[in-house]
Amino acid sequence: MLKRIQAIKGIGLFHDSNGSPHAFDRSTLIYAENGRGKSTLASIFRSCATGNASLINSRKTLDGTISPV
Repeated sequence: MLKRIQAIKGIGLFHDSNGSPHAFDRSTLIYAENGRGKSTLASIFRSCATGNASLINSRKTLDGTISPV
């Protein structure tokens, strides 16, 4: 079970995000306004679950200088 995301860099709206302060529980609700990165986060989870990096490589931050990590 995924407990925490350490960091997300260069993927969609997550230019350089620190996920350390946010732990996941057995059931975690993620909500926000439109355009805040929920679908990108779902793609990150799907990429981690399947080992398919192409799911997040296509979501590189526009005009970003950081490679997706």
